[in-house]
Amino acid sequence: MDHLKLTLLISSFVIPLILAVTLLVTAKKDLSRKVMGLALLNAFFVFLANYFYFQKLFPVYSAIHSLHIATVLWIFPSVYLYVKTIVVNKESFRRELVHLVPGLVFGMISATLFYGFLDQGERIYYLSNYRNGVHFSGFNLRMITWFRSSDVLLIVAQVIFYSVKFFRLPVKYNEKLNQEYSNIDNFSLDWLKWFNMSFVLVGLLSISFYIFNPFRQENDFFLIIFLFTISAFIWIVGIWSFKQEKAEITEQPTTSVSIPNGNVFKDDALEKRLLDYFEMEKPFLNPELNLTIVCREIGTNRSYLSSVINNRFEMNFNAFVNQYRVQHIQEYLQEHPDTSRENLVQIAGFGSISSLKRALGNSKSFSSYPAAKAGSK
Repeated sequence: MDHLKLTLLISSFVIPLILAVTLLVTAKKDLSRKVMGLALLNAFFVFLANYFYFQKLFPVYSAIHSLHIATVLWIFPSVYLYVKTIVVNKESFRRELVHLVPGLVFGMISATLFYGFLDQGERIYYLSNYRNGVHFSGFNLRMITWFRSSDVLLIVAQVIFYSVKFFRLPVKYNEKLNQEYSNIDNFSLDWLKWFNMSFVLVGLLSISFYIFNPFRQENDFFLIIFLFTISAFIWIVGIWSFKQEKAEITEQPTTSVSIPNGNVFKDDALEKRLLDYFEMEKPFLNPELNLTIVCREIGTNRSYLSSVINNRFEMNFNAFVNQYRVQHIQEYLQEHPDTSRENLVQIAGFGSISSLKRALGNSKSFSSYPAAKAGSK
């Protein structure tokens, strides 16, 4: 049991450190990877401090206790900031740094109380006993205990606040992506929903074991497992950040392009131009197709074209393009009915199996074809 506890404690801070160094060295100008690297460095320190605490190295731990308070309060915000680097530009991201303020404030308050009102002996005594049900009699120690309670309540508030944020962000972001890209899998944040549910559950369990200490000293093992799991969730996001791509959506100024008769493009003319382009050039076969490419080819701007697609066809750009891809599959399957889904992905310009499945799920007319329901051959 002791060997397992030690393995979990060491893994919790060593792996984040390795990933952090890798991300920061390879990030170059990639802000998302830099922020994820810093989030992993923060996790490294949090779990290194946990190692000192659970190994009862209280003289060492007491020296970094207040910094530990601050970094624990940066765990959820740091992951949130990584996600925000994906969905907003650099200018907007700077405003998001305010999420680090609570951790900074509580760290400073902790340093004032812990080092200003307790001597070294009292600090060691407090750290050795505050989770063992000891009722402190001295005012200074009781004040530290009250502060600890407020710190734990803030962590609970963070769990609730950021869990709501993590559920909303992917929905809003996907709405933007679907207006710009024909395939969104490389940019989507759908994984965040599943991460969020598990992360929040383990976070609340950790807090519960930390507060109530149901098994007294034996509780350390369960708490270490939960803390290790939190660390593992952060590793997973760190590993995923190597794959996650940031969408580049830039607004262009509204322009107008004249057609041969000298009139300015109106909605009817733009709609015809768009339909002709898709029927004759078949741009939907390009899995990298996006709204900007189409605008460049037919001579208009993103805002105008997006508005026409939304209003005239009552769908976003992604759905508009995938209609053509599904129709192409329908025609192709009439001559090649045994084609596997993997091949259909390539043939029709879908970026992935999941994109294909979503498009098929939205197309009632495709349900009669055998390959629509069949798995890969």
